[in-house]
Amino acid sequence: CDRFHVWPARDPVALLYSGPSGTLIPAGDPVGGPPLCEAAERVGWRVLVGDARIGQALLEALPRGVFRRRPGVREQRFMAVEANEVRDPDRAPPPGFRPARLADLDTLVEFACLLHVEDHMGPPIARSARGSVQARLRETIERGETFVMDRDGRPVGKADLSLRSHRRGAQIAGVYVDKSTRGQGVASALVGALVRMLVREGLPGISLHVRADNERAMAAYRRAGLCDRGPWILALR
Repeated sequence: CDRFHVWPARDPVALLYSGPSGTLIPAGDPVGGPPLCEAAERVGWRVLVGDARIGQALLEALPRGVFRRRPGVREQRFMAVEANEVRDPDRAPPPGFRPARLADLDTLVEFACLLHVEDHMGPPIARSARGSVQARLRETIERGETFVMDRDGRPVGKADLSLRSHRRGAQIAGVYVDKSTRGQGVASALVGALVRMLVREGLPGISLHVRADNERAMAAYRRAGLCDRGPWILALR
């Protein structure tokens, strides 16, 4: 319970969850953003993600100063589908859809580094820093949480699962398609296959968030069966 901060203390209308890895998730009435700002600063966060209205209100209330670096903020859309909304969940997966293997690791590291730049997360990742990307992907592959679309034995698209819970549902992240195969339905096939697989596992719903200006990705996710649920925000510092 100490990871949840609510406002006001009685009959709360807004809350803030602070995760152990430095992630903040605000929810509720935007009027609660400024009062929850003190709790946000106290926990020393790295990433804020959640509903855009209260998230923006919280960020605008952060203390300002000459030496304070302002968080980088990205407008996103929250896309989701509930299990009972998924059409034809028993449809066979498309050719090439499979769990990633360790033999794919080098290709997937390259995809992750390209995604970092294309998704406006920061400058290109230096060679010296790629070891951490490789270690993270190795873990997700070994846990069975990275999936690919394969063409002629080589991945041309990838997606990770950042959450896979029978109680809370699943969240898809890190979707990337090789430039040489874009416009061929790889992203929608990959995400759609993941959605149906997760529904068959009994998960209650699947979600992801995507840059608000990435119209092609949003169209692909709509074809995969997800619906736009509203404005989202991602802030990094």
